[in-house]
Amino acid sequence: MLYTFSEDVKGELCHIKVTEIEAKSELSGFLKSKGILIKTYRGLHVKLEIGFIPAARRVMNLMGIVEVNKEKLTLIKNKLKKKRVQIFIPFSILEKLEVSILRVPSYVFEDWNCFAAFLRGVFVSSGSITDPAKNYHFEIISHNEEFLNTIKNYLSENLGINGKVARFNNNFRFYVKRARDIIELLNFLGAQRNANKMERMVSTREVKGDLNRTINFIEANAKRVADSNAKQINLISSLIDKYGMDVLPEELKQLAILRLENEDLSLSDLGKKFTPPLSKSMVYNRIRKIFKIYEDLEGKRLE
Repeated sequence: MLYTFSEDVKGELCHIKVTEIEAKSELSGFLKSKGILIKTYRGLHVKLEIGFIPAARRVMNLMGIVEVNKEKLTLIKNKLKKKRVQIFIPFSILEKLEVSILRVPSYVFEDWNCFAAFLRGVFVSSGSITDPAKNYHFEIISHNEEFLNTIKNYLSENLGINGKVARFNNNFRFYVKRARDIIELLNFLGAQRNANKMERMVSTREVKGDLNRTINFIEANAKRVADSNAKQINLISSLIDKYGMDVLPEELKQLAILRLENEDLSLSDLGKKFTPPLSKSMVYNRIRKIFKIYEDLEGKRLE
């Protein structure tokens, strides 16, 4: 069976290993996005209807991690013979996950990995992404405009990803159109394989563009790398000055030293300094860990 690019991304996301708190966050994303309260002869339940079979399996695995039992699971087909899975979950899951109709659980915002897991659940259940060979478009659909604005604001403030929220038929849509922002989103969600695939496609398309556009891109990208490098260097220097190098584990000490010694290198080139070499996403994740350690030491979230 051939998957679309969007389904392939979701399939990749459905195989990511998670901790218990990340499982709670991701499952909360599914519930906030697609959960419906229903009353049956056995009492109140939360019904999840999933149109992507690997996603339904993912929900069942997450429920196992957080120790919540399903009440019922059914497989249905629509007139187009597309399979969907309905999962009936005890109403008590809302209290266990601290999910309410009005708000997103607070623990989702306490850690980047938790928000990434939460957004993963939201995207897999109610999002899509177009094939980058045709167009650049990432979106999440919801009936709740405030919910989508919460996602938009977090991504803008923490990752510099700029999306928009607009009315879409009887619902609302959060969407991102910029290719590099979508690649950042895929990396953030954990879909590194498809992020790399899209990055190659984007780069190939840009190379085929006119000379002026290519030059402008190189200059803008170089500035972005320079700005990002400066932020990393300033933070690492501040951390070492205030708290010393010993607050970092060994794998992060090596990265901190290499970052300070190679101020102009991109994350990809910095990864080549390791033995064995690290991928761009691996270096990025370690940089995030250093940021998190500094945040914890300072007792505040970095801007």
